Amino acid sequence: MHILLTGAAGRIGKRLLPILKHQHYLVKALTRHPAPDLHEADEQIAASLTQETDFDALLTGVDIVIHLADGFNNFEHLPADHESREAAQFLQTTTALARAAARNGVRIIYLSTIKTMCGTHASQPLTQASKATPQSLYGRLKLEAEQTILAAARDYGNHAVILRFPVVFGLGGGSMEQLLVLVDHPLPVPFAGLASPRSLISAHGLVSAITAIAKQPEAASGFYLVHDGTLCLSEMTCLIRKGLGRPSRKFRFPAPIWDMLEKLPALGPKVLRFTHPLELDDRHFRQTFNWQPPNALPISVVEWAKDHKNTT
Repeated sequence: MHILLTGAAGRIGKRLLPILKHQHYLVKALTRHPAPDLHEADEQIAASLTQETDFDALLTGVDIVIHLADGFNNFEHLPADHESREAAQFLQTTTALARAAARNGVRIIYLSTIKTMCGTHASQPLTQASKATPQSLYGRLKLEAEQTILAAARDYGNHAVILRFPVVFGLGGGSMEQLLVLVDHPLPVPFAGLASPRSLISAHGLVSAITAIAKQPEAASGFYLVHDGTLCLSEMTCLIRKGLGRPSRKFRFPAPIWDMLEKLPALGPKVLRFTHPLELDDRHFRQTFNWQPPNALPISVVEWAKDHKNTT
């Protein structure tokens, strides 16, 4: 089976490519610039996707396209109602790819985000039936891309599977890496009592979920929620410090201090990621694809922290 992997040189693509090859897929790796380190690929194409791309030629001989390179990441800081010509062009490119894939009978797997459904937090656990209310231009673009991909699949009687997932750790960068750096010292941290549940997924878990989809070509089209499990900030801190070989020392900030921090323009959104809940119910994905995360979430967090310690 032949896979076109867009964004193959990105943080997820680099982890996914060797796993696909280990599972005996033929992989055509699409990168914006030449990437000599992607030597596992059967074919590498260095080109930027645009509306003028010859998608029919690009998809020749391809059975599945795993679309990681939609270009939306730069718009996360903008409000959902913001208008951007560049963003509209990126969306049109993904739409053109989706319609070409559907027209050519190529199944598409699209990595979306839980931010199609909410902002930094959600008061109730998110399920397949939860309303999508994106709070950023990034989330809105992802949602509109989902809609165009599924519409193209319906129009041509094809298959499209979309993954919505929470914060990923183990990719380098991002809020979890910032938390790791924040607690990597011997002093106590003020996270005792912060018990709001937050769903997370490891890089290994996300790659595993993608390959589970690739193995089941007849699974119903649609979007699916997926995560490794749920932890609160107090638990995350203990597990990270365990992996770092540091004692778990915490103290409790008074609630008014957290309330004040949440209202600060720059810091507030980062604080809300850990002080308020964001919990997913991914039973639909697990049942449909017979999937479980490769490791329990606490084990993954500890191992991730150990890896960080050993490589710095």
